[in-house]
Parts: sequence; structure tokens; C-alpha cells
Amino acid sequence: MGFIFKSLFWVGIVLLFLPRDPSALKSFAKTPSNMARISTSAVVDAASAGAGFCQARPEICESAVQTGSAGRDIVSAVATTLSGHFRQKHENPVQ
Repeated sequence: MGFIFKSLFWVGIVLLFLPRDPSALKSFAKTPSNMARISTSAVVDAASAGAGFCQARPEICESAVQTGSAGRDIVSAVATTLSGHFRQKHENPVQ
């Protein structure tokens, strides 16, 4: 059940970055300065919406932080194991 909530959280974050009106985006895309303005406003809107989401549902955001920490720990452990394995192979090459 937790996996479903985490997945929905990240899908929601991705949806925040999608343009609300694609036809308006096409008309502004002709000028690079307008495109930069759209991107900046989209990032600011997404950040404020994300902050509001975490204030409304802090348990989901805390779960996402814990998942990220667990993933970082797993990647670190795998990297340490692989590093030791390759170091051992380098010190004792098969002749």
C-alpha cells in the first residue's frame, strides 16, 4: 500500500511540470525569452504546489524521504561491496 502512495506522489510531481494548456505553449515557443518565462513560472508554481502538498499530507512526504534514504543506503552498500570485490581482483590478479 505504501508503494502505491509513493508512486502516486512521484507521478503527481511529474504532472505538475506538464503544461496546463499545450496550445499556449506552442504559441510562446517561437520566442526563446517567452519560453524561459514559461519554464520559470512553471517551476515556481510546481514548487509552491509541492510545498502545499507536503503541508497537507506530511506523512507521505516523510515516507518519500525515508524511501530515498533507504535507497541511498542500499546503493552505498552495493558500491562498497563492488569496490571491495574489484579491489581484491586488482590486488590478486589471476595469472
